[in-house]
Amino acid sequence: MQFYLIAATSSKRGMPIPIGAERFVIGSGKSCQLRSKSLARKHCALLTREDKIFVHDEGSGAPTLVNDVVMPSGEEWPLRAGDYVACGKLGFVIQALDKPLPQAQLEEWATRCLDQGKPASVWEDAPEPMHGTRTASQAAQGLIAKMEAQRGVLLDRLHIGREGGVTIVRFNDEMLVDAADIALVSRELHDHLDKPNLRVLLDLKKVQRMSTGAVAMLREFAPWLSKYGSTLALCGVGKDIEKMLATLHVEHIPVFPDKKPALLEQW
Repeated sequence: MQFYLIAATSSKRGMPIPIGAERFVIGSGKSCQLRSKSLARKHCALLTREDKIFVHDEGSGAPTLVNDVVMPSGEEWPLRAGDYVACGKLGFVIQALDKPLPQAQLEEWATRCLDQGKPASVWEDAPEPMHGTRTASQAAQGLIAKMEAQRGVLLDRLHIGREGGVTIVRFNDEMLVDAADIALVSRELHDHLDKPNLRVLLDLKKVQRMSTGAVAMLREFAPWLSKYGSTLALCGVGKDIEKMLATLHVEHIPVFPDKKPALLEQW
């Protein structure tokens, strides 16, 4: 499997750039595999492991975006074909090929990949206003309407729905201990809840076991939500997980025994 960055901005638009190292660093430093003066010395890195690809923000203070979502500093996220990664003035689409192509065919393939655009999200079915732009409130209204019409949106790791003005996120996994699984959950949370003034209730009823890394992810998610004026609460938390929450000082997130009392309270 050969992964490529397809340049989506600047005069190099459409150029396929092979990711030829297990750790492919993008930045302005001389040791980077892809360099640009507009970037931090080490801005982000693309990591390939067992035919999978990940992006790691190098903690420079300059933002790395995946599908227009800002990654937390120093965090690593898995990527999928068609994902859009942006850093500084540069933007790329991630793609992969199972076998090599002649240069002319490779460039044609790269152009087709760009024409397909970025992957859709649950926010993109709302009608577009004039001039192709949406305000934050219009986007939020579009998501709410879509959720109510479809009785929620089923993702790979989460199910997102609404009830009584609360955005309810149900976890699909019974075990949340593997670092890659935690990263996928974190990504779906960040991808779909970066909207203003939400009341987000995480329903952990299905989760039987959770690692300290997963609890730490939830602890860090609460302040990230607050940047958008949103609030977070938990429900359906098992006794063992509740003990871990207390041990790792996550007491600032309200915890309810189940969904019903959470919907009645203000938090």
